[in-house]
Amino acid sequence: MRTTHVPVLVVGAGPVGLSTAAFLAHWGVDSLVIDKRDPTEAPPRADISPRTVEIFRSLGMGEELTEAGWRASPPMSTVFKDSGKGNVLHRGDLPPEYARRLRTCSPVDSRLSLSQRDIQLLVLRRLGDRVRLGVRLLDFTMTDLVVTATVVDERTGVREQITADYLIGADGARSHVRDGLGIAMSDLRAVAHLNTAFYRADLGDIVDQWGTTRCFVRNEHVYATIFSKNGRDQWSSHIMDYPGKPGGPSELSEEDTIRLLRAAIGDERASIRLDAVTAWTAAIGIADSFRSGRAFLVGDAAHVQSSAGGLGMNTGIQDGHNLAWKLAAALSGKPCFLDTYEPERRAAAEASQALSRRLHEAYLDGDSDPSTSIAEDYLRAMMFYAYGDTETDVLVDSVVVGSRYPHRWLDADQTVSTVDGSGWRVVDGPTLIRPDGIVAWTA
Repeated sequence: MRTTHVPVLVVGAGPVGLSTAAFLAHWGVDSLVIDKRDPTEAPPRADISPRTVEIFRSLGMGEELTEAGWRASPPMSTVFKDSGKGNVLHRGDLPPEYARRLRTCSPVDSRLSLSQRDIQLLVLRRLGDRVRLGVRLLDFTMTDLVVTATVVDERTGVREQITADYLIGADGARSHVRDGLGIAMSDLRAVAHLNTAFYRADLGDIVDQWGTTRCFVRNEHVYATIFSKNGRDQWSSHIMDYPGKPGGPSELSEEDTIRLLRAAIGDERASIRLDAVTAWTAAIGIADSFRSGRAFLVGDAAHVQSSAGGLGMNTGIQDGHNLAWKLAAALSGKPCFLDTYEPERRAAAEASQALSRRLHEAYLDGDSDPSTSIAEDYLRAMMFYAYGDTETDVLVDSVVVGSRYPHRWLDADQTVSTVDGSGWRVVDGPTLIRPDGIVAWTA
């Protein structure tokens, strides 16, 4: 059996695994990503957050993301209606001071939207042959010095042995890596059973009528969302309730899905091309540990949450961003930083989960708009979480150890921001930000 070696083996080529490999490459660390499936064949589920855009921007991908994305409505801007084409029941928006803060706290446009598929395609192009699809992890062993994995090419049946200095499990909620490490997710609990439809439909100027790209619909036939995925003809809908809905997970036929979508849209003759409909269980849980020896968990392998709030994928990508530079340091002889990965990212995941839980419960209730009551927690979980005990005011810029550095333009043309510094590689030691540029700290 052929044996190859890589510094880091990443299992899972979803947005989290691919992003983690891109962050590693930025810090000069070679990696190999394997996945038994082609991740780009999945529907465009999750969307990117402003903080995640900032992170990719620090890799020099700002223009690529802007060109690939589109401008959605501001975060948390929502309309609640009796049907997509029907009457407005009420509207939801962040309070003005929080909405203004999101518009001005970052060098990126808070309305820029990209799906997980968009991100995967962009990162796949950057990684090239660092990604091998159709390759499945069979098992692995680990010593104090090396991880040894056995993989199989699903097309040829050929097995291969891969040794790595470190292993990253980015293989989702049913993580094979997590199971292999013997790590449980003891607090995992289901909060709802949903069906999500991805489809194309010409709904005219309905988004302009809404004044937002996100609509919640409740009527006698269905309780569902209608979210625009491109500002034109591509949509997704969470079908949360309908008469006769079973209490547990259940598949929906194409006929029933289209019937419910038409009821949500408010047009019995709407032409709908259904791309996919998935039955899934929204669950919230966090792994008992994010690390075992030379193996680490990121994304859904480490923590799962409801889609409410839209921070699940983003929290996972930020796991990889945190871990990548620490692995680079470890491979350069400074392994001590790896001990900070779990406590820092566990705190961020817990904040994201708490927000998701509150939003999910509010949306299931459906009778109130949660955007005002959760505004501070939403900004904190998305942009202003801290690694440590210090909790700063999300409406005020503060330079605090363990927190995101405040955004300030560093040039007259407003092309370089202080938040781009998470990707600077000018020196091995501390960096000094001065009005005339970014230099090594020499004091």
